Amino acid sequence: TDVVYKTIPMHMHGPLHWVNTGIAGEENHQHNPWTMLAINFRPEDFVVVKLDIDTVDVEMPIFHQLLVTPQIQELVDVFYFEHHVEMDEMQKLWGAHGTGFTKGSIIESLELFQKLRRQGVAAHYWI
Repeated sequence: TDVVYKTIPMHMHGPLHWVNTGIAGEENHQHNPWTMLAINFRPEDFVVVKLDIDTVDVEMPIFHQLLVTPQIQELVDVFYFEHHVEMDEMQKLWGAHGTGFTKGSIIESLELFQKLRRQGVAAHYWI
């Protein structure tokens, strides 16, 4: 945490919340990021979330909860997500298809992001 704050300008320390802990995909779990957001933030707060855990079995439940829960959508203004899909070009970095590290296709990913954007969340992805 100290390393992160050393790279951030002093005037940004107050509004920045850096949470560096493992997370859980189970709803209402104390380490589910949406639980933490619901406890600490209100819809009028500006919230940016980056989801990149490199574990599809944790990432996808978190993504799905945002996709289907209006109360979470009201809290998240901007959402960034590295969706680990089965893509030949990324096998060198993400592992072979069927290993459990990747799931879904680029088309499925685009459809998920489109649904989220239609629900008012500025959602962005990268590969």
